[in-house]
Amino acid sequence: MNKEELNKEIEKLKVSLSAHEEQVRELQSLLEVAEKKLVDADKPKLTEKQLQAIESVIDKAVRNYTFDDADNYEYEMAMEYDNKVYLSHINFENVDDLADEIYKKVEDLFGVADEDE
Repeated sequence: MNKEELNKEIEKLKVSLSAHEEQVRELQSLLEVAEKKLVDADKPKLTEKQLQAIESVIDKAVRNYTFDDADNYEYEMAMEYDNKVYLSHINFENVDDLADEIYKKVEDLFGVADEDE
C-alpha cells in the first residue's frame, strides 16, 4: 500500500469508528432505560394525582416547620484576630422531628394496605 491508500484507509476507519461510537452511545442509553425499568418493576405504582398529593403534603410540612427556632441548631462561634465574631459551624439537630412530621403528613394522606391486598 502506498501513502495515499493508507490515508484513505485511515479515513474510512475513522468514519466507521465514529459511526460505531454513536451506536454504542445509543445502546448504552437503551440499556440504562431498561435497567431503570427493571428496578422500578416491583415498586408500587402511583398515579400522577397521588404523587402530586405527596409532594403537596411534604411541601406543607417543611414550610410549616419552625426552622427559625435557635434550639433546633447546634452551632459554634469563633473569633478572628481583629475581634470579629463569626459562626464557624452550624448543624440542624432536629432532622428526626422534621422527618416524623413529613411521615405523619404522608401517612394521613393515604390508607395503609396489607401486603396481601
